Amino acid sequence: MRKIEDIRPGRRRPTEKTEPEVTGPVFSAEDFFAEAPSLPVIEPEKSQPALRRSRNPRKVMVGWLTFVLITISICFFCGFELLKAKTIISNNISSLNSNFSSLTEAMSKKDFAALGGQIKNLNQKTTDSVIILQSTGQDVYVMNFLYPKGKSSSVTGMIDTLRGVQMLTSSFDQILNFETVNSSSQTSTDYLAKINNYLLGFNQIISAAPAKIKNAKLFSHEAKNLNLSLNKSSFPASEQKSIESLQKFSTTSADFFDYLSTVPENLSEALSISGGKKSYLVLFLNNTEIRPGGGFIGSFARLDLENGQATVLDFETNIFTLDKAFIAAGNKIPPPSEISVLTQNWTMRDANVYPDYAKSSDKVAWFYQQETGKKVDGVISIDTTLFRNLLKIVGPIEMPEYKMTVTDQNFLSDVQYQVEIGYFQNKANWSENEPKKILSDMMPKFMSAMTRDGDVESKVGKEVLKAAIEKHFMVYSTNNSVADLLDGIGVSGKVHDSNGDYLYLSDSNLGGNKSSLNIVETVNQKINIDNDGNAAEKLTILRKHTGSYEWPDGENKNYLNILLPLSTVVDTKNLSTKVESGKTSVAYWQNTKPGETSQFEVEYHRDKAVDLSQKTFEYQITIQKQPGVENLNWNLYLVYPFGWKPQNVEGYDVNNRQIFLSEKIFKDTVFRLRFIHD
Repeated sequence: MRKIEDIRPGRRRPTEKTEPEVTGPVFSAEDFFAEAPSLPVIEPEKSQPALRRSRNPRKVMVGWLTFVLITISICFFCGFELLKAKTIISNNISSLNSNFSSLTEAMSKKDFAALGGQIKNLNQKTTDSVIILQSTGQDVYVMNFLYPKGKSSSVTGMIDTLRGVQMLTSSFDQILNFETVNSSSQTSTDYLAKINNYLLGFNQIISAAPAKIKNAKLFSHEAKNLNLSLNKSSFPASEQKSIESLQKFSTTSADFFDYLSTVPENLSEALSISGGKKSYLVLFLNNTEIRPGGGFIGSFARLDLENGQATVLDFETNIFTLDKAFIAAGNKIPPPSEISVLTQNWTMRDANVYPDYAKSSDKVAWFYQQETGKKVDGVISIDTTLFRNLLKIVGPIEMPEYKMTVTDQNFLSDVQYQVEIGYFQNKANWSENEPKKILSDMMPKFMSAMTRDGDVESKVGKEVLKAAIEKHFMVYSTNNSVADLLDGIGVSGKVHDSNGDYLYLSDSNLGGNKSSLNIVETVNQKINIDNDGNAAEKLTILRKHTGSYEWPDGENKNYLNILLPLSTVVDTKNLSTKVESGKTSVAYWQNTKPGETSQFEVEYHRDKAVDLSQKTFEYQITIQKQPGVENLNWNLYLVYPFGWKPQNVEGYDVNNRQIFLSEKIFKDTVFRLRFIHD
């Protein structure tokens, strides 16, 4: 039997030659080309390893150097791009400090209007940072491979910061994005059915809210744990304050979502969705005759809800009828001193006398219950400014029974004339005594026009939102949790708790006809901060009357109540002060004749208004706008102390250390002036 070795091909022993002999092909070229349809690829005979030529050491070295240089260049380029990305992101993180601080304050106050815009801005910044990292061709975690890991790594911390912020913005996205289904017919002329359609939309939002809030809570608590694990000392000094603010923001966010967990249940109860009945007063305020609560209560309606649906919307035509019957029944309630010039018997029409809208509304609701025996669960206010702006959207309202077409241009003049003069020119109306019947007759037509199609409804919704921000649409609820939510949304009209300086001018037209919208109000606020941090202030109120003596205009008789910080000490003599809504109140009469300008000045100071012991300080001024007032002009002249300079103000006077700001105030506004030690 042959062995395996016997059937293996024999190995060719190497000869003594160092170079193999080159031999030609075993067939001729003619034979090859005759068989091949195209030019062949001739593979050279493979050399045996033992016979391979030795390489040139110089060429090998050059090749390795080239490879190393290319690798270093690529790494250097990638590292440079990543380092550049890190620098940009680090700057972004440093700049987020103000965002975190503002968001924390907005959440503490439940200021949803400010919260929505700031979250959008924060989300954009974090998204930009992630895009910058990804634009280098790597994921955000590539930084971990190029820089030291562990708690001491600022890069690892920076990545965790981005993750934490993105998780928080995702939490807010859960609750800020809701979709509703419009199930009503757009051709319906039944305005009560349209109200129920809006209530159905609220019902859908409230039903979806618990699941969204639950998910948001999970995200926010995870983000809180991640952000609190960050080692602040591992970050550059320029970023440490931002990290500290982020950690505080994370904690406040988690608490905020815990608070939101109770909101759907309370809203469901307030709108009777969970069952039962609720009633709300709807006040139509005439802000041409301004009052602290937004305007004179000319007329009103009552909205009844049952099981989440509107069942009744009754328009009351004459508030004087209720008030007179109340007095005739022997009710004698002494009025506040400021309205004693009008009446000695306090009734519903003069009840909104407090700068705090919630307090005024609560008093209106109390009088309504005393005069009618019916209790309400809240108050909704709409003023003349909003009504006129809505008329611009819905178009003219035909009122043939009054031989009138109501538009935004003639609403104040013609309708006011019909209410106070035209109605009584017909003696047949004297016994009925319902001069504001035109308003109750017009409202159903007006509400049907507002809901006639989707485009109009969308414009109306935007106008109402704008009116809420500018305080021409206000809401009060007896449910404390809902009232807290309304305050955060910005429609409660409560006097704000505030840090730093504060100013609220509350006008009350008492016997000054319909002249309020013809008054141009300008406020000059001069502040001098000395080297001990004390603030001395001088407030000048200018009121210019642009109207005339022609009815319904006339001399503006105005009782002005100024709310200042509680720590204020008034220096001007012969001015009495009191504490109101947690503020120091200064009140006085400032009457203004048509074509003239009146002026009033008050001086006061606050000790230790700012702390100058640190390297930076912030001077915050909160301007709260009165409901019903369209706007006011505000000018600030601020002198800051020696050795300091502004950080966030341009165009200031360096030589006199003075800042000048001029703003037209349409809504509640907060100014934050930051200073650094020079």
